[in-house]
Amino acid sequence: MGPRLDIENPRWRSAWCVAARLTFWLLCVGAGAGILGAAAAYLLLARDLPVIPPFEAIRFDTVSRVRATHGQVLAEMFAERRYLVPADEMPPLIVQAFLASEDERFFEHSGTDLRGIARAAVTNLRAGRVKEGASTITQQLARSLLLSQERRVVRKVREAILARRIEDIYSKDQILTLYLNLIFLGNGAHGVQAASRVYFGKELADLTPAEAAAIAVLPQSPGSVTPVSKPDVVRTRRDHVLRRMHLRGLLDDEALEAALGTEILAIPGHDNLAERAPIPATEVMKEVGPLARRASNTPILSGEGGITAVATIDLGLQLAAQQAAREAAVRLARRQGYPGPIAHLIASRWDEFARRNATHLGVASASELPPLDPVLALATRVEPAGVHLMITPQITGFLPLDRMRWATPYSAFPPDAPDKDRVRVSLDGRLKSAADAVAVGDVILVRPAGAEPPPRRSRRSREAPPPEPTGLRPDTPRFELDVFPGPQAALASVDPRSGRIVALVGGTDFDVSQVNRNQSVRQTGSAIKPLYYARAYDAGIPPSTVLAGTPYREGQWAPVGDEDSTDMTLYEALTKSENRVSLRVYRAVLDAVGLDGLNDWLRRLGWSRALQGYTPEALGADATPMEMLTAFATFANRGITVTPHLVREVRDSTGRLLVDRRSSRDPAVPLLDAVAREIASPSEDARRVLTPQSAYLIAHNLRNVAEEGTGRTTRKLGRPVCGKTGTLPFDVWFIGWTHELATVSWLGQDRRERWLGRTKSSGRVFGADTALPAWMDFMTVATAELPVIDDLEVPPEGITMVDIDPSTGLLATSGGMTMPHLSGTEPTDAAPEAGTVAADAEAAAF
Repeated sequence: MGPRLDIENPRWRSAWCVAARLTFWLLCVGAGAGILGAAAAYLLLARDLPVIPPFEAIRFDTVSRVRATHGQVLAEMFAERRYLVPADEMPPLIVQAFLASEDERFFEHSGTDLRGIARAAVTNLRAGRVKEGASTITQQLARSLLLSQERRVVRKVREAILARRIEDIYSKDQILTLYLNLIFLGNGAHGVQAASRVYFGKELADLTPAEAAAIAVLPQSPGSVTPVSKPDVVRTRRDHVLRRMHLRGLLDDEALEAALGTEILAIPGHDNLAERAPIPATEVMKEVGPLARRASNTPILSGEGGITAVATIDLGLQLAAQQAAREAAVRLARRQGYPGPIAHLIASRWDEFARRNATHLGVASASELPPLDPVLALATRVEPAGVHLMITPQITGFLPLDRMRWATPYSAFPPDAPDKDRVRVSLDGRLKSAADAVAVGDVILVRPAGAEPPPRRSRRSREAPPPEPTGLRPDTPRFELDVFPGPQAALASVDPRSGRIVALVGGTDFDVSQVNRNQSVRQTGSAIKPLYYARAYDAGIPPSTVLAGTPYREGQWAPVGDEDSTDMTLYEALTKSENRVSLRVYRAVLDAVGLDGLNDWLRRLGWSRALQGYTPEALGADATPMEMLTAFATFANRGITVTPHLVREVRDSTGRLLVDRRSSRDPAVPLLDAVAREIASPSEDARRVLTPQSAYLIAHNLRNVAEEGTGRTTRKLGRPVCGKTGTLPFDVWFIGWTHELATVSWLGQDRRERWLGRTKSSGRVFGADTALPAWMDFMTVATAELPVIDDLEVPPEGITMVDIDPSTGLLATSGGMTMPHLSGTEPTDAAPEAGTVAADAEAAAF
């Protein structure tokens, strides 16, 4: 046999080759399919991704502000509370804190951090839950700027794709700038500047390392974990970030130790709108709202963004006006009676009430309570001498009977009263026992008692002394009963030369009602009289003209109320607010200038509603407090009308003026600007409603009202005042001015559920004792320490001062009443030395 040949079976070799080739091709096909699948998936996921705009084209919603004339923030307007910080103004400390908290390898990756993803996966597997995320700052930016917040794998992939694109388009500094201005950080704060102001009341550059680190941890769960809601959780996370900063050499040992020892102390939230000047701020926002909306989408490179509207409001005077209006309404509400407790609690809920009240008040003793602000109190024991109170677990007190004498039952119109004109309602009651008004368990409104009990309004000469309380320590804090006022109040004050509204109060409580009652139409009562008296003087009717005071009748209408039927001069009739003579003055004006002439006169004084020519309009017509104030401000400005305004100027974020209403008379306006504005403003002749002489006549007459007539309480102000009261069943007024300010004070019943006073015809509530005290409270503050200036000291040319016998309207031979006259209209005949002559028949016919 020959040698054996070792020859492989070609079939087997062929099979292995086929298998190898098949495997190779399968791998190739699989890889290709995978690539194609990945490409398809990429195209599918990336096909509708948002287009990334150029950095310069990005716009953010920002905040617009309303500031008082001295710079205090009154309100902010925003869809998102955000204050933009350009890259060159971003403090390094806040950048370092966010990098340590959110993305330590930010400057090393290209949008996604694979090392971070692996680390987070291991941490989460060990914890058995999602404990650590792996989103980079770029991914968070992509999510916040261009994607939704939903938690899905698909969204995470899209987020990674978009992050990579963002890294290709923007620089790292641009990404950080966008992120730090965009990110939501809880409590309505968008961006780091907003968070700094909301949580710590600071500018971003003033943050400490501990505060910066506390803000840097907020993106993890901004909706639930904030320095306000969970300070302990924030502190734990903050300390972790501080240690990371220390490891990276950003904090030394001493700085780390100091930061770790710092408590999380977030400032309490402030509502500038409600706490400062709600009505003026709201009115300004209405006016500048369109400008704010146009400026809210602000480029990232243009500063904080938004607009700044500077109001004419003086915040100190505004707060004084708000206090004066509320106190006046409370005084009137107390006269009307006690409407009852706010609530009644069973004994098992007393401790809960005290704890909640303590949390709300945030004070440890009665001496820390605001002296004029009402607080809730619980009646724990009631005796005739007064009420024992619990306010918080630490604060108790006593409400003596003398501090609640007014609390007799309140009454309004019965719902089924057939004739409300005859209904009598509660007024000026006197309580005999505290137990008649308050029961154990009642929740009532009180305030710390002042030095003396409230003045007694009763005319009774004798009243039993209050009984002595039992078991009361001498140092027990005393309180007085308070009430949420049912009557409403409005007060507005304007500089009559520039038109700047320095204070504007539209109601007693903005939380209850946001209505600006200075724009509400009310009945003026006698406050309208100076408007047509001024027209009479302007038409040449002398103030010394004597008209009949006999009862007036026109058809079936015959007004009642005046007991004095003496004939008197126009000057004295306005001083005394005499109705019968005033009706004849009104008819004389209509006869002299016509209804159209009178309405044109009122329109130029600031009224928007026309009179109908009915004689009763002489005793009251429809007008708003602001319209009445505008008319009186014209008198104060020697006949030159001004338009009251709330907005002084509006600027955008670059400082460019968008609205400029600064007056040349405004002391805040620079001298050169004031000169330019004076030259550009309309001439005085174009704005003049009445001559300086006519304006002097009505001002002098209203000075006499304030000194000798219904406004004589103003003498306590210690400076010259001109003004007029008005009294109606549902409204009371005082409008007056000094050299500095013209101010209107109004009180009334919004829903007319009762008379202001006891009855319609004899209410015993007057403009002089209700609206005038509010005017006085405000003007006492507004004019304090200002020099006394008498605008009427020197009459203008064309005015002759003469002493008039008020009973005849002729020249007084001795004594008499000094009245100004337009030169040439003063009487030339002297009054008889003995006796009194009647008014001539022609004058009496009025």
